[in-house]
Amino acid sequence: MNYEILTKYIPFIHRSIFCWLVRNNHHFVIALIYKIFAIKIMKNGNNSQVTVSDKITILAINADRFRGDTECLAQVSKFRVLTLDGKWERALMAAFTSKKVNIVEYINAGAGDDIYKLKEKINIFFDGFTSYLLKLIKVDCVITPNYRYIDDLFWVMSFAKKEIPHICLFREGLLITDRFYDGVTARHRLFKGHPVTHFIVHNQKCKDSFVESGFATDGQVSVNGALRMDYLVKQVSSNKDGVINRHRATRKRVILFYFSYKMSLFGKEKLADLEKNFGSKYSYVEAMWPHRFNLFRDLHVSIIRLAQKLPEVDFVIKPKHEMLTKRNTSWDEYLRIVDDMGIDLSKLKNYTIEPNVNVHDLIINSDVVIALQTSAVLEAAIAGKPVIFPLFYNYKETKNFNDFMWHNHLCLFDVAESAEEMEALIINRLENPEIENKNMDGRRELFKKWFSDLDGVALKKYSETIENIVASAKIKNQHFQNKSVEHGIEKSF
Repeated sequence: MNYEILTKYIPFIHRSIFCWLVRNNHHFVIALIYKIFAIKIMKNGNNSQVTVSDKITILAINADRFRGDTECLAQVSKFRVLTLDGKWERALMAAFTSKKVNIVEYINAGAGDDIYKLKEKINIFFDGFTSYLLKLIKVDCVITPNYRYIDDLFWVMSFAKKEIPHICLFREGLLITDRFYDGVTARHRLFKGHPVTHFIVHNQKCKDSFVESGFATDGQVSVNGALRMDYLVKQVSSNKDGVINRHRATRKRVILFYFSYKMSLFGKEKLADLEKNFGSKYSYVEAMWPHRFNLFRDLHVSIIRLAQKLPEVDFVIKPKHEMLTKRNTSWDEYLRIVDDMGIDLSKLKNYTIEPNVNVHDLIINSDVVIALQTSAVLEAAIAGKPVIFPLFYNYKETKNFNDFMWHNHLCLFDVAESAEEMEALIINRLENPEIENKNMDGRRELFKKWFSDLDGVALKKYSETIENIVASAKIKNQHFQNKSVEHGIEKSF
């Protein structure tokens, strides 16, 4: 057997052994594997200030989905943050089934059906697995970025049995339009019984949705703002008049926050099951806007042409990373547009695609921002950046415009109704970036409503909430702590 064949089969052999260990309930071995290889400690400069035994240990599962929140929490001297990425969660699920399992069906599975049998097997494994894991590592609470991921559910259900609180740092906070609010509220109702001890949300509207659905009580939800906004808020407040102005000697930069022409913002082929609950209220969504691709094409053609026309200005396209790692028909169309233009982007030195760059650093170091349905609109807004909405082909006249988050606040931003108008706006704003004071006031009010107060203390609020929840849980958890001591296995890490 040659080297290439061997390297091909080694991962398969490893997966096979792993699956065999899981299916045969070798709990200690799997727990040891996860302690050594899967669960990581986040480092920071404050960890030396408090001894490990006095720290609150937070296990962040599905950690790669938090987008900065875990890094923020790790800066608190009282906290020790452990992370487990989603790939390690999925590895356990793959050991039990190769089929995609619907989380709602899983939660509500009744005795006798196939999902219930699968659920019993997984529960037996996780009960033993997490018992050993908690002898190897200290865990005071578990955090997740959402409640909808099936791979998270096994972990939080098992930890819940051991009286370890599950805190969901819920990130879907922009329930600005009626359809988004109603749809998310309806979805919450499907998850009653999910073992979430407490939700921390960005805004009051998000809390209202949880309470209205019956998923959580008023006391189970804290409105603490958005953790990741503290950095931006502090950057803004440290600048004169709360506006971040770039050094004149620096090359000017235009940012496009990439969006797909297949967003439901432009309509979709059929209503989601949850949206059907509202009768004809949102039936307009099924009317696909015929100019959605034209807008998409004209936008990118114009940006590329401007980059050619203005070599002294940098143009940055910011897609989400997953758009490039998975097969994405919208991104395929973007590449086709570039190809049809006969442009070799590698030779266009002032035009770059940056999926992994820090969004706040990108905004701070920008002069003009182009965006649509994204939180980056408000982030750029409070930084005092000109924000342009490309609303071509009379999109404002369609019923789909009701789903545009900022449709009631257009006066705070710049609106381009054609590609030509957008190009003119970009050129003008590069020379005249100032935002009127009344518009900045309106932008700040929007930001405070949907994200955070402009005092940069979201981390303080999160810390206090987590501390209080853990303190309350420790009374109930005393039984399990005593059991760990009785077994004589010292928790390490």
